[in-house]
Amino acid sequence: MNDEVYVLKIGGSVLTEKGKERTARKGVIKRISKEIALALTARKNLIMVHGAGSYGHPQAKIYQETGKVEDALVTHESAKELNRLVVSSMMELGLKAVPIHPLSGVVSKGGRIRYKIKEQLQLVLKAGIIPVLHGDIILDEKEGFRILSGDQLVVYAAREFKAGKVGVGSDVDGVLSDTGEVIRKITPVEMDTISIKGSEHVDVTGGMKEKVYLLTKLVSENNIPSILFNASKESNVYKFLTDDRDLFGTVIL
Repeated sequence: MNDEVYVLKIGGSVLTEKGKERTARKGVIKRISKEIALALTARKNLIMVHGAGSYGHPQAKIYQETGKVEDALVTHESAKELNRLVVSSMMELGLKAVPIHPLSGVVSKGGRIRYKIKEQLQLVLKAGIIPVLHGDIILDEKEGFRILSGDQLVVYAAREFKAGKVGVGSDVDGVLSDTGEVIRKITPVEMDTISIKGSEHVDVTGGMKEKVYLLTKLVSENNIPSILFNASKESNVYKFLTDDRDLFGTVIL
């Protein structure tokens, strides 16, 4: 078995119906869990992150508009509900998985984020368990609450554990240009020269453009490559975890 850590994110657009509030694609969640289970022998150390989709974005948008504490807490509880579905599905297939809720271990001060979950992640990985994190609401010393995206968690985990590879699965075949074509490769130098197609759904975390920005910083500052691929397509999650060269997507390197 390989001790190298891989970080895998599955977007909320894959796991939920983003146009229908709090509606999970349970069949997709089960299929992805199966692919992770099949790949387990090849990928011993895995940190998993998932987006909130319709269990987080509509609720967070309301909080952004009202600023009410109760709306922030509704957002957290809704995101936890999806997390429970994901973790339960994994465990039903024999995977050892545990939820790590960012609200309980990440704080910020005016946008400066302080992560206090490294020791938890270390212990979980050492025990042979998959930590499952998710986009969430976190406490901020100045603003009360703020949104922490799954993509920010991906970058944090990759940096802290010197990930061998990062995979970000969405519902499209990679990063799309304005004309709808997949951009096969992006480097930090090219970031300012490419035109990226945005999300069609409510996205309070910046969508594809923010993903690419964070991942180009990850590779330029930490030399950690990533691939954005379509996790809605069967076998693609398995291909990522087993380093299958047939995996199609956008490579950031």
